[in-house]
Amino acid sequence: MTFRQVLHRQLEALGRSDLYARLFATPVEIHESADAAFAVLHLLYCEDAPGKRPLRSQSHLTLVYQRQGAEWVVVQNRHSPVS
Repeated sequence: MTFRQVLHRQLEALGRSDLYARLFATPVEIHESADAAFAVLHLLYCEDAPGKRPLRSQSHLTLVYQRQGAEWVVVQNRHSPVS
């Protein structure tokens, strides 16, 4: 499986929502070499629970991957809020 296929599957998993909350992940930057890769994602979290004030939160998620055999494995991640 290619790095971009792995990243696409992980983005689909992040995009799943529950009844009142949703997480949107948008790639900002992606770089790949033969044995390493990284992706910077913009995350938007939206929560609209009945009787509560709507919540919106933005952040950046940086994921660093390393090829280990035939697998792409996350070896580091960094989550940074966006003001």
